[in-house]
Amino acid sequence: MCMVFFFYSSIVKAVWAHEYALREQAKKMNVESLRSNVDANAESAEMRIAKVAITNVSLWAGIWTPYALVVVTAVMGGKTSVTPLTSQLPSFIAKTASCLNPIVYAMSHPKYREALMKELPCLGIEEHAPVDNQTTKETVK
Repeated sequence: MCMVFFFYSSIVKAVWAHEYALREQAKKMNVESLRSNVDANAESAEMRIAKVAITNVSLWAGIWTPYALVVVTAVMGGKTSVTPLTSQLPSFIAKTASCLNPIVYAMSHPKYREALMKELPCLGIEEHAPVDNQTTKETVK
């Protein structure tokens, strides 16, 4: 588990360093953003991916930790305190991780959220379509 945290935290640090370097370079060049056709206040794809990675690792750790604690308890000699229910419940919860990961990935995709908002407005998802300020209408003669 330490290796998972180490590698994912390294990925997130690299993304944040990249974003910081882009902002600093944009300041030096006196522009709002180095990205073309992007709103300066919009979140970059790299940052969204980093957030999804953090969410998945947090879910993974939260889901598998109870299972690991029960196994360590049983191995270290506390077999009498591990009843069938206390051994099976963390196992079942840990296996739900394979169901939650696709949900996290799907909910992080803007087109999926937009479709979900359209089909199930009772969920209260507020997803706005991106505004295109560059498009102009012209009549063809």
